[in-house]
Amino acid sequence: LELLDQNADILDEEALLRAASVVKDNAKKENIYKKAVERYGSDRAQYNLAVTYLNEGKGAQAEQALAKVKANDADVLNAKGVLALRNNDLETAETYFRQAAGNADAKANLGIVQLLTGRYDEAVESLKDKKGCCNNTVLAYILTDQLDKAAAAVHCKDTRVQYLKAIIAARQGDAQGVKDNLANAFASDEWKARAARD
Repeated sequence: LELLDQNADILDEEALLRAASVVKDNAKKENIYKKAVERYGSDRAQYNLAVTYLNEGKGAQAEQALAKVKANDADVLNAKGVLALRNNDLETAETYFRQAAGNADAKANLGIVQLLTGRYDEAVESLKDKKGCCNNTVLAYILTDQLDKAAAAVHCKDTRVQYLKAIIAARQGDAQGVKDNLANAFASDEWKARAARD
C-alpha cells in the first residue's frame, strides 16, 4: 500500500490487483484497477472495476466496464445479470443467471428473479443453499407457507430479517413474537413505516 503512494510503477499486475483488493476507499480502488488495465491490459482488473461500479450503484459505468471484459465466464455472466436485474430487465437477468450455471451467486440471484415473478417454489430451490444474508431465503419460505423452514433459515440480524421474523410469528399466532420482532425491526424507520402500511 505504501508503494502505491510512493512508486506504483514498480508494481506488477498481481501486486496491483492484490493492492486493490485490500484498499477500502472506492475511488482509490477504481484508480488501481484502471492502472492495471492501462499498463497490463488486465481483463481481471477490468472485471473488478465493473464490480466496483456495481457495488457503488454506478450502473452506466459498470455496463461500460463490463462491455470491455474479454472473458465471458460465470462471474462475468452473473455481473451482467445483476446489471440487468437492477435495470428491471428480469428476462435478460434470468438468461444471464441461467448461463452462469454452477455459480452460487448466480443461482441465488436467479432466486430473486423468481421471487419477483411469483415463482416462489422455484425461488425456494434457488435460494435454499444461499450463503450470507438470509432475507430472500426466509421470504421464499414464507411465500410458500413453509414457516418452520423460514424460521430455521434465519441467521442474519438485520432489521429486514427481524421484520420477516415478525411475519412468521404473526402467521404462527405468536403475538409476543410479533411484538418482540417488530420492536427490533423498528430500529429502522423504513420498516416502522412499512409495518404501518402492511
